[in-house]
Amino acid sequence: MTEKLMFQNAPHVRQSESVRTMMTDVVIALLPIYLMGFFYYGARALMLGLCGVLSCVGFSAIGSLALREKFSFDLTPVITGLIIPLLMPADIRYFVIIAACAVAIFVVKVPFGGTGNNLFNPAAVGFASAAICWPGMVFSYPAPIQSLEIFGESATKIAQSPAYSLALGAVPEYEVLDMVLGNVPGPMGATNIFVAAACGIFLIVRKAVNWITPASFIIPYALLSAFFPRIEASSFDSLCYELFSGTVIFGAFFMLSEPVTSPKRDFGKFLAGITSAAAVFLFRYFGGFEMGFASALIVMNVFSPVFDRICEDILHVYRHKDSLLRKKEQNPEKEEKKEKAPALKIFKKAEKKAEIPEDEEIINVSLINTPGEELVPEEKEEPFEPEEKAEESEKEEAVQ
Repeated sequence: MTEKLMFQNAPHVRQSESVRTMMTDVVIALLPIYLMGFFYYGARALMLGLCGVLSCVGFSAIGSLALREKFSFDLTPVITGLIIPLLMPADIRYFVIIAACAVAIFVVKVPFGGTGNNLFNPAAVGFASAAICWPGMVFSYPAPIQSLEIFGESATKIAQSPAYSLALGAVPEYEVLDMVLGNVPGPMGATNIFVAAACGIFLIVRKAVNWITPASFIIPYALLSAFFPRIEASSFDSLCYELFSGTVIFGAFFMLSEPVTSPKRDFGKFLAGITSAAAVFLFRYFGGFEMGFASALIVMNVFSPVFDRICEDILHVYRHKDSLLRKKEQNPEKEEKKEKAPALKIFKKAEKKAEIPEDEEIINVSLINTPGEELVPEEKEEPFEPEEKAEESEKEEAVQ
């Protein structure tokens, strides 16, 4: 056999599915969201997506040339380039999209070896960098149902997003049905909850996304929003406003479920979903920005190996529980073993010497000992008394 096994991170080939088919399904699922963006804001929404795709693909090619590697085109830069504009307002400037894509590729993907080796979600890091550098542009949303100019700045009507109202502790002035249908200001691809959830279910049916990750995130986050409301409203209203504002639903299906940065085992995905829900809840309640999903996701990406390790330890105990119990029964608790290390012996001897009274005679013991031998006391040299010196001097005078 000339072929060798290769150990790499996810995504892996699973049955009849490959990396390309999974990525193709994600691209197909993102297209209806762009169509809704076109419906609400015009052709500028499509141009932003095209700008993101061309930027990510071009930066990936430049990164491959810089590393002197052969550029192999895959759909991962396309997905990153499609997701980043959907997290921003429809009137965002094009240079902000290009800068976010540059950070996603040159900072997150290329230095770590490209596809399958990135430690963080590229789209989340790209969006977070843009939000830090240009918060006034990233968090200013145009009102829906207006056609924006494709190039340049246009005199658009700016409206408050539901997430911003919640951050101020005020009840959003929009109906829940409008939020589900996307008729509210906000990120271009995250406002239409119905379409985003339908596309996420499509990915689950196509097995491009494991259902455990979004379910273990959305349910705990909904419960936290219901029991700890930020506004003076009923638990159900608080749940709807928190769940349908910002990028919670969109991020649960298209960002949190990324196969590279999420845990590999099902139980690890379950742990990651619950902890991510708590992290997003805290970031949105106490963070400086109205949308804390991207920041919380970056933090949780650090702990994905920890969740995998916990899962592997639990599986090891479960699989070998019979042998572990048998071994415990056959080998009961033994007596404490005597320390054989010379350093420990020296320490104990020093303690014993400190406990001996001054008027008792102290016997020097050799501290150097070969393994397996007992320590043998050294013979103590008798002190040379002055009387013996006097007798020897008298004998020498008599001889003379």
